[in-house]
Order: sequence, then structure tokens, then C-alpha cells
Amino acid sequence: MQLETDRSPRSTGFAVSAPIRGFRDSALVRTILSGFFVLVMLAAAHLFMVVINAAEMSVAAPRPAAGLSARLFSDRPIVEEIEGALEKTENVDGRRALTLALDRARNGEPVQLRTLPVTPFIVAMALGLCVLGVALIWLTARLSSDAAQSILGIFGGNLLWTGGVEYGLVIASRSLGVGKTVGVVDGELVAIYGEYVLLKHTWGAMVIVLAYLLFLESSRCPIFLWVRKHLPTMRGPVASGRIDNYGPRSAFQYSTTCWAFYLLLLWAYDESVFGVYSVFTKAILFATIAGGIYCVWQLHHQKGWGPAIRYAVAAMVVVWTPIEIFGKWGVMRQPWLLLEPGTSILFFGGLALGTWALWRAQRRAREARPSRRHARADESPELLPG
Repeated sequence: MQLETDRSPRSTGFAVSAPIRGFRDSALVRTILSGFFVLVMLAAAHLFMVVINAAEMSVAAPRPAAGLSARLFSDRPIVEEIEGALEKTENVDGRRALTLALDRARNGEPVQLRTLPVTPFIVAMALGLCVLGVALIWLTARLSSDAAQSILGIFGGNLLWTGGVEYGLVIASRSLGVGKTVGVVDGELVAIYGEYVLLKHTWGAMVIVLAYLLFLESSRCPIFLWVRKHLPTMRGPVASGRIDNYGPRSAFQYSTTCWAFYLLLLWAYDESVFGVYSVFTKAILFATIAGGIYCVWQLHHQKGWGPAIRYAVAAMVVVWTPIEIFGKWGVMRQPWLLLEPGTSILFFGGLALGTWALWRAQRRAREARPSRRHARADESPELLPG
């Protein structure tokens, strides 16, 4: 099994007592801070999109009449979709429109839906997030610590995923008249979340990415390493060597891991394939609960802040998956989808606090280490998750 080096430069730092240094570098502290950082990042990313959508409604004020006639590709029958939307809607005009649509659907009559138009605001947001994400990844080359590179790389990957993929597909779904569920805007029914319909059909691109990583000599993902161990996919040993910047790797890892689990759940929810309450979806639930426990245990055994932060990406996405399923089933409330002062403080404030604590901890841990002028490139091994 190929090991990846932890490239944390050693500083001449301040003299720190062994107990304090041990606490700062303890596996428990690394597990808690790195896991909390990624977990709250996932929740805050959902709420961030809610904020952008609300800002679009306030600034651009898109009207359904300017959109296209929509086709709905729902996981549930249209009656259940409208009933679900009716439960969430408090606006009087919205409830009236949904009630009329529900009566039509129950009588077997067609329900007319439209998508929102593509606004300059949403295009600007998509491009702006991509530019900011690239800028953050570019900045990682200016950092000497692999842990700091990873933190900034994860932020960059999150922005690229949100802007390039999520909102890129929002633009595409509105342009094509595709929706996934029912919403209400200005008292009119609209088809929303069509980006997830399109995202579900990006599986072919994911296959190309996975095939590339499987045969990539420098790939050190444990999943691919396990496959290589049992199948002769390589002509020689896996390429090894010093890595100078973990930022782009962390961004790619965050984006592709989110992508892979999105595809898994979207296909599981599809009633024509498995179904929201199918045995397959329940199997994913139990598998990810067990897998989450295993991943947290593995995270606890990572050596160094950089490896722990990068491993936490896959570990926390696995931990987050049962939460998504329970939310889909309606078992639990999803506060990260509610634009309220309390949720904003909780998730955005939590992300800021978690980032600050993690940055401070990894920096102080580096300063507390003794100087090693001639440290070998392979002295701190790391095993990256898939």
C-alpha cells in the first residue's frame, strides 16, 4: 500500500512543554476539529445556496411568466409533491395556488408548471464563485503548511462545486424547462431544483473521472489502492514522491466526493430505479452509518493535521449521508435549508469558528515541533481517502 508524505515544514518555533505539545497534536483534538470543520462546511454550503436564491428573488425578482413551460421529473407522484409543498408554504396566495393545483392533480387533470428565467444575477453568481474558488486554490501555493493548503483548498473546492456545478446546472435546467419538485413564486406554481435532475445524469462523466484515477500512477486513494491490490491494473509500482501543494488535491477531493454521493442518492431516490423508501436506500442508510463510524475511527488514526483534514472530507461526507436520507424521509427537520437568523448564526458562525480553531491549532502544532533541517520527505505518512 502506497503512503503519501505529510509535507509540513518544521519551524524553529518556541519551546513548548511536552504535555501541551502533545495535547495540540493529539489525535482526539485533530479528529474533533477537522471533522467539525468539514461537517459544518457541508451544512453551511446548503444554507449558502439558500441565501443566494433568496438574494436572487430580492435583487433580480424573476417572474415565472418569463420562464419556460416545465417538465417535472419528481421522485414522487405529483400529488405528493404538491402536498409536500403545501405543508411548507405559509403564504396565503401560495397556499391558494397549491390547493387548486392539488385538486386538479387528484382529479387527474394536468398541472401547469413553469421554470424561473435565467437572470443576469444567477449567471454573475455562478461565474463569481468559480473565479473566487480558483483564486483560493491559487493562493494555496503561497502557503507552506500542508494543513493550511488543505483548508484553503477545501474552501476553493466548495466554491467551484457550488458555482460551476450547482449553479451551472441551475442555469441549464431553467434554460431547458426542467424541474424536480414544486414551489411557489408570487402565487404561481414553479418547477424548481431541476439542477438535480441534470446532475443525476452526469454519471458518465463520473465514470471517466473514476477510470482516470484508477489507472493514475500517483493516485493514492485507499479504494483504488485496494482495487489495484486485487486486480492487475498497474504496470509497475505506484508513483511516489514529495507533494509541494495539497490545495488543488483537497479541492478536487471535496468536489468529487460530494459529486459521487450526490449521484448515489439521486439514483437511489429515483422511483423508476430504486425509490426513496426502497431496500436499496435503506441499505445505503445502514451502510453509511456503519461506514461513518469506521471513517471516524480511521480519522482518529491519521498522523498530522494535514492528513486528518484531508481524510475528514470523505469521512464527514459519509457521516452526512444518513442525515440527508433522514431529511428526505421527513424524519428530521433540515435547518440548513431555512433562512433564519438562528440558522445563519449556527452554520455560518460555526464554520467561521471551526475554521479559526482548526487554523490556529494546526499552526500552533507546527510551531511547537522541534526543528528538523534535514527531514526526509517520507517521514510523516498519510493515506488519503477516496
